[in-house]
Amino acid sequence: YSPKLFGCIVGILFLSVLDAVLTLYLMEHGSTELNPVMDYFLKKGPLVFTVAKYALTSVAVVIFLMVANSVLPRSNFRAQKLFPYALVAFGSVIVWEIMLVFILLLRV
Repeated sequence: YSPKLFGCIVGILFLSVLDAVLTLYLMEHGSTELNPVMDYFLKKGPLVFTVAKYALTSVAVVIFLMVANSVLPRSNFRAQKLFPYALVAFGSVIVWEIMLVFILLLRV
């Protein structure tokens, strides 16, 4: 696998942990978790939530890696091209959560 792909994977896993930390912070300050799966784990406690979030993200990354070199029929599109898009999507979630944290801080 390429260094670019490795960087995307590390970035996705890092953003997953950062997402968990920011989510826990926001939850402590009155926010609600809209994802029912993650809400279930959140009710089990912060450690269970964080481990579940990281584990589910890791499993998704491994599945993506298993099909990374697959090519869609009648095209030249390889599945590994989805990794940067996943990184951008996760990054967008982080930006949104950081905005929510700042909004909370400005209210105090």
